[in-house]
Amino acid sequence: MDLRHLRNMLAVIEEGSLGKAARRLNVSQPALTKSIQRLEEQLGVRLFERDSRGMKPTLYADSLKGYAKAASVGMAEAESRIRGLRDGTEGFIRIAAPPLIATEFLPNVLVRLAAERPNLQAQIVSQNKNLFTDLLEGQFNVVVAMLYDEFPSEGLTKHWLFDDRLVLVMRADHPLAAQRKLELKDLVDEKWVFTSADTWSNRRVRLYFEQSGLPLPKARMESRNPEILKSVIKISDYVGVVSRLGVESELANQSLKSIEINSLLMQRPIGIVLREGEPISPALKAFISIAEDLGKKRSDHSFLL
Repeated sequence: MDLRHLRNMLAVIEEGSLGKAARRLNVSQPALTKSIQRLEEQLGVRLFERDSRGMKPTLYADSLKGYAKAASVGMAEAESRIRGLRDGTEGFIRIAAPPLIATEFLPNVLVRLAAERPNLQAQIVSQNKNLFTDLLEGQFNVVVAMLYDEFPSEGLTKHWLFDDRLVLVMRADHPLAAQRKLELKDLVDEKWVFTSADTWSNRRVRLYFEQSGLPLPKARMESRNPEILKSVIKISDYVGVVSRLGVESELANQSLKSIEINSLLMQRPIGIVLREGEPISPALKAFISIAEDLGKKRSDHSFLL
């Protein structure tokens, strides 16, 4: 059954005449008459009777009226939904990221995305392990993560957003904080807290000291949780190397001080990872565009070591 015929029938019922309905629909009266006749032929019943006041719906037309309205409304909603999906104003995207990026970078992206596209739904998954394999298996639409050297070579494509860095961190009134220039040898005998030995950050710090010909400082404390390291550093003379992204709020309120380590070993490229060859929906394109824009606006004002 052609939805146009149903809409035409409704117009005739509501207007009470073929002429008024034709003008409302912006079609000719003969074309409207033909549409009603085709619908009657499909149903095998008469839908209207002519009287002195115009077109009077029959019992069959009255019975069909509710279904025709529901079909028209449903199709209008479906068309609107498709337009929303096509334009990226509606839809659903599932985003995964490690905890640090999920809490320190993605919220700004998502708030702006929600402001620009309020009907778009986004779900965030925060996890450290199996991000890329889970993406390949279709559990997420996109991953925002550090682009490790161990990044899978097949099935995924990556797009750089910005560079985070490992930075030397200390409390704001630490004796070293007032110095404008520090050398690495000045830090060997300091009290250190490190991330656990099997982490990417710890390996990079070890390699940096080795390449500088200096022994790695003795770790007084170790933890995989950067929040624990920050808490220790805030209330003590301990120093540590942590992600700048993870201490930006503390740097802003001046509870911590950071000094950038001038080495490519400390560079942490953050980017978007997608399944290779898979079409990108308009909704996902909107998310990526905002992430790219916010990534470009990031800057680093630390001192160099």
